[in-house]
Amino acid sequence: MSVYKLDAQPTTWQPDAPKDASPSTARQIIRYLRWAGTILIIVSAIGFMLQGHADLLPAYRYWLGLAFTLLLCAGGLICAYGLKETTGARLFFALGVAFLPVQVSQVSAMLYNFSQGDLALQLPYSWLQFSQVKPSLIAIDFAITTVLLVLVSYTGFSMLARRQVKTLMTVMLLGNSLLLLPVRDGFWMPLIIACQFFALRAGEQGLRQDSAMHLFEGMAARLLIGLPLLILLGRSVLHPVSPALVVTLISLIAVIGVIDIKRYTDSALAIYIGQTIGSVAALVAWLIVVDSMSGFGRGHYGILLPLSLLLFILSAYVDYYATAYRFLGALSALGLVVGALLDEQYLSPVLALATGIVLSLAGLRYREKTSFFAGHLCFLSGILFYCRYAIDAYNHAPWLSSIGLGLVVLLAASYLEKRQQVILSRVDAYLNELRSWG
Repeated sequence: MSVYKLDAQPTTWQPDAPKDASPSTARQIIRYLRWAGTILIIVSAIGFMLQGHADLLPAYRYWLGLAFTLLLCAGGLICAYGLKETTGARLFFALGVAFLPVQVSQVSAMLYNFSQGDLALQLPYSWLQFSQVKPSLIAIDFAITTVLLVLVSYTGFSMLARRQVKTLMTVMLLGNSLLLLPVRDGFWMPLIIACQFFALRAGEQGLRQDSAMHLFEGMAARLLIGLPLLILLGRSVLHPVSPALVVTLISLIAVIGVIDIKRYTDSALAIYIGQTIGSVAALVAWLIVVDSMSGFGRGHYGILLPLSLLLFILSAYVDYYATAYRFLGALSALGLVVGALLDEQYLSPVLALATGIVLSLAGLRYREKTSFFAGHLCFLSGILFYCRYAIDAYNHAPWLSSIGLGLVVLLAASYLEKRQQVILSRVDAYLNELRSWG
């Protein structure tokens, strides 16, 4: 008698799971089409600007650029309301926001040429010259650009990063406002670039706290708010370059390479290369500053002393060779202080005392003997410099100085006899602490 098992569950046929979960061919084709269209639009716009079109009046060049921006916005509206397709709408408005700083830069060129007149710096590129534009037309262009900047930027950022619209708009409007200023000289331009860089940097640090800003749309929005600074940098290098501008640009490279690179990558190699480039840039900027201050006396050690401070500042941010930076900074400070004292330069003893205190505190902070003893030597050098005044006083009244010295010696002996155990214990603790330092 055979026994049948009836507790088995009936099996049903199920289709096999797809082996390839990658996007379909149609989606890939759509993505390629979007990339191709974006590249064509950008290349065409850049080509229009670079060709010059000398036969076009400056006002017409602005209006053609304005029409191009409006066409991009129209494409975004067609995608959003006609085709009900949000990805294309975001792309069109992102391109529209990207070309807004170009419009602002053109209006800035008009304002600059109108305000400076014959004194305006004319670049040898026709596509950057916007002279002989009527004031009424400048006012109309300014009003249209302002309205378009607010409306298109708000729409574009609302599509890309709705939660951060306020921050994005603030940074975008500030950057374009600085880009609009009719300034081209070598004094104000570095200041404007520095203000725009640190404002962008502050906004970027706040945006990085939002995880949504690390997505593709968020990254695009963060890139868009940096375009006014990029245009300002590109425009500034086309004008006569001043030492202040060179120092500012190199200093920005130093800040990005030493500090900001750690916020964007975890690669040890990238951080090492970036911090090396940033450190070299900081030292080059310092050399340019020293060279420009040659009128104050090239051999004055007080001008050279900031090198040591710069090395200590770099050591607080770099991830590699921080100890070596502080070692070189301490030795250079000691050498500069001793040189200033031997040369009897102005305020050299005060400089020696101040440097000694700072280096000693740095040695305590980092528990390093080099900085600590270099600070002691600087402080002692400053004290010895003032000892010559005591020697002069002794020569004028030796008997009075001897009495004072005798009193000090007797009081010191009494103090040592009363506190010798405490002093010895503290000296032992001090030496043991020094032995544990690097």
